[in-house]
Amino acid sequence: MPLSVLIIGAGNIGACFDTPQSEMVLSHAHAFVRHPGFVLSGFVDADHDRCVSAANVWGGMPFKSTDSAFQQQNIDVAVVAVPDECHYSLLKELANYPLKLVVAEKPLTKSLSEAEEILRLYRDKGISLAVNYTRRFVPDFVALREHITSGEFGKYLTGTGYYGKGTLHNGSHMIDLLGFLVGEIKDIQSLSTVHDFYHDDPSRSLHLTLENGAPFFMQAVDCRCYTIFEFDLFFERKRIRLTDSGVKIETYDVKDNALFAGYRNLEKVHVQETSIAEALTAAVTNFHDHLVGNAPLLCTGVDGYKVMTVCCRMMETPHE
Repeated sequence: MPLSVLIIGAGNIGACFDTPQSEMVLSHAHAFVRHPGFVLSGFVDADHDRCVSAANVWGGMPFKSTDSAFQQQNIDVAVVAVPDECHYSLLKELANYPLKLVVAEKPLTKSLSEAEEILRLYRDKGISLAVNYTRRFVPDFVALREHITSGEFGKYLTGTGYYGKGTLHNGSHMIDLLGFLVGEIKDIQSLSTVHDFYHDDPSRSLHLTLENGAPFFMQAVDCRCYTIFEFDLFFERKRIRLTDSGVKIETYDVKDNALFAGYRNLEKVHVQETSIAEALTAAVTNFHDHLVGNAPLLCTGVDGYKVMTVCCRMMETPHE
């Protein structure tokens, strides 16, 4: 029997980034509707008209409140796709219902104390908690991680990343992926700050030292100019560039210089189109495998909390 899903937040990531006719799956609604193991119960949104519109597009019912949804339906999975500042109160409320899984957009909450309370509450209630750090669910990034951790590329040397729209809100994606691919962060130096979106979550440029002692430079780019999310990672035998928010992975090999004997250069040898546009499809498959077969969640509430601890350190570190 399919598991029932309630989506709370009928905005872009919840429902509006695509339609049932779209080739790519860019919203939670599309991902859950496409999976035969789930059925969409409906939507809740502070803007009820938007809720009605989402239900007209995707099916299910437009509920006027979370409580009314649970009174009318038996719901197994809830998706939290509301603004960051609403995560804590909503996650706390959802713990009162007999849910099997809650999927939260990032960041988990706005503060570590809130996140710690939520983790304790969900552990005590026996409710699984996932956080949507999208790239963890993409097979291409899982494969890239295996290449790196196996030592195939050699030692990590240095790297740079570009992002904007808040250290916690979007920078947390970079911290999560950096830790997933390369290693944990040991030391943080803050270089500069730009208030480009959230008044309480500026985008910081930082010099990070990873666990092997090598640096990573995290550069904030004002999102009011344009959106960017890129990685440039240098290893002893490879250079890996992630461009277009992870749509492409460029691979560079070390080659002998054709003109100057004894010199070696990096040469682009491959450009891979990733399946990041299907990340939510892969995530929903992981959620189903977890619920029906006890497969581990690929990004848990604990993973989300670990990222938050680093981001909060970055936000609290004074400029050098």
